[in-house]
Amino acid sequence: MAAAACTGWRGLVQLPRRLRAAGQAAGVGLLRAQSRGYCTPGGTGGYARGSRMLVGAAFALGGTFGLFQTLQYRLRAQEHLAEQQAAELPADSLQLTLYQYKTCPFCSKVRAFLDYHGVPYEIVEVNPVMRKEIKFSSYRKVPILLVHAGNTLQLNDSSVIISAMKTYFASRKKSLEEIVSCYPPMKAVNKWGKEVTEYGNKYWLMLDEMETQQMYPIKEDKVEEMKWRKWADDWLVHLISPNVYRTPREALASFDYIVCEGKFGTVEGFFAKYVGAVAMFFISKRLKSRHQLQDNVREDLYKAANDWVKAIGKHRPFMGGSQPNLADLAVYGVLRVMEGLEAYNDMMTQTKIQPWYHRMEKAIGEAEVMNWQLLQPPY
Repeated sequence: MAAAACTGWRGLVQLPRRLRAAGQAAGVGLLRAQSRGYCTPGGTGGYARGSRMLVGAAFALGGTFGLFQTLQYRLRAQEHLAEQQAAELPADSLQLTLYQYKTCPFCSKVRAFLDYHGVPYEIVEVNPVMRKEIKFSSYRKVPILLVHAGNTLQLNDSSVIISAMKTYFASRKKSLEEIVSCYPPMKAVNKWGKEVTEYGNKYWLMLDEMETQQMYPIKEDKVEEMKWRKWADDWLVHLISPNVYRTPREALASFDYIVCEGKFGTVEGFFAKYVGAVAMFFISKRLKSRHQLQDNVREDLYKAANDWVKAIGKHRPFMGGSQPNLADLAVYGVLRVMEGLEAYNDMMTQTKIQPWYHRMEKAIGEAEVMNWQLLQPPY
């Protein structure tokens, strides 16, 4: 995960010099983007603030269900929770604060995970331009999860957050501090020659042999889950930007959504919506080339959706079997940031993913309702 200007998911790359020059001529400013998905300040001189606005806006993109109050539903909730493979977190043992951009796919992944596991958490929406909300952190990216339990522990990187918290839910033999230490940050140089920070073991759960057997009765299930979690980060997320910014009209619609859902000032929002849409339309073409996508980028999105459905197969509702696993939650979290946009509608009508997607919505919705009911004080 490089530290540079960002576009909200790992698909965005640095704008080539010729495009920056053209952008300046058009009043766009020094917009920079990066391939690893999160955000740091962008732009210098007179264009610095405008660049941060564009970059912050481009970061994000994205995406209820009713409450049921009957005794029968409460019993179903209790049965469902008893079937969970991992032990649930006591409601009063941890306080979680998620710093996020609502429409960022990586933040969406973390929310899907926490919601499905019934973990209460507070959300702090970060302003994509100034990012004052995370000024306490030297790690200038989102999501950030602060865990308050006596002292405060900061977890970075969406996949590390998910793996560490899932390990903690499944095994109480280690403290959360010990678990997080199993995911060390490492400096590396990516294939484009840029220094990045990666996290070792980020798709692994740090469980002993007995816990692993309980979590994954079939050894191949663990390998499959890790493979598709990595696929969601390394491939699926790269398809979002080229598809949601595919045409000028789609780019404008995407930024309209970003500004409505994000935390922007009036001037920032206006600038992000109109100038950012133009800039991201051109950046999306560069992304298409970098990731070797087809001329019609929808075809890559359709193929990814159908590949995912094919991997699940016809005999199980989720990759995790009767219940979603971490791969289901990761893929769902990435895809749902397109909800309400043309790319999402096309994916739903042109691929076989819709039944699985609706099952995921239902599973997460029911988990939230069940855990909400179980946390209510008795009358």
